[in-house]
Amino acid sequence: MDVSLGNRPALQRGRISRATLTEQLEQAMRADILDGMLEPGQRLRASDLTARYGVSATPLREALQRLAVENLVELDPRYGATVAPISVTDLRDIYEQLQLISCLALERSVQRGDDAWATHLAERFDALAEAQRRQEVATAGDDDSRRLLAAEAGEAHWEYHNALYQACGSPWLMRFVHMLHAHSERYRRLAQHAVGHRRDTVHEHREIMDAAVRRDAPAAVVALREHLALTVKLLVESFGEGSAVRS
Repeated sequence: MDVSLGNRPALQRGRISRATLTEQLEQAMRADILDGMLEPGQRLRASDLTARYGVSATPLREALQRLAVENLVELDPRYGATVAPISVTDLRDIYEQLQLISCLALERSVQRGDDAWATHLAERFDALAEAQRRQEVATAGDDDSRRLLAAEAGEAHWEYHNALYQACGSPWLMRFVHMLHAHSERYRRLAQHAVGHRRDTVHEHREIMDAAVRRDAPAAVVALREHLALTVKLLVESFGEGSAVRS
């Protein structure tokens, strides 16, 4: 499937301080993949992408290689680049690994976190609840506005989970959590309209936070594990067991 373009503003070289053009492009393409603007299985033609993002071939090639390392893009010497496909099997694998390492990170974070960590976590929870509230009440508006609200809610969701784990004391553990979270977010956003109304995610995230700040690591881990398990259950039901996932 070829890229469907639409109007996309060119990248601004000075928009992100101390970032190279390749890094800016990588971030923009990653966001478009997670948002579903670049759909699973879409063929990524160089000519289309250079026009879409306003860049030359060199930073585009480098950005695609970086995204391939993250398994968000597939590179084939015969057919070129495509957005990585997604499936229920992949979904289950991602969440299984995410559960393993995020529960470990959370347990360590609860044990090591200080009062500043707990305060920051509460702030990130409030920001997440507000972002989700804005998204839920936005019944009107164009597609770009709704996509922007979804991206903001997704970012707030990551910032909350990042706050949960960041006191774990292991940069490597956090790198793996971040990578798997990005892949899980892709599935979550593709199905958010189908599963969002079937759960109270604010309550789920509050339960995890409450257990964490009272330093009850076992309860926090159980709450996180149940939260992730419910996410998988609803996503599988939305996409359909045993078939490739389609947006």
